[in-house]
Amino acid sequence: MFHLYFGAFDIVLYLGGAYSAIAFANAICDRMDQADAAKAAAQETTPELAPMQPLDPSLTAPVTKPQNVSVKVSLS
Repeated sequence: MFHLYFGAFDIVLYLGGAYSAIAFANAICDRMDQADAAKAAAQETTPELAPMQPLDPSLTAPVTKPQNVSVKVSLS
């Protein structure tokens, strides 16, 4: 009788755990769906940005020439 009672108790715990896991997963998926819907609604209302325009070649940054630097290390 003892084994039957605790066997049934284990089954109830397993079923409860499976039910709670399904409930939590469903809640997480619903929350993600709401976030995706809100993001899609926000993207529809944002203005569209203009495409990038090519730069004029005269507007490039000047290139500096490397300088020779000498470093002396002495031990005192």
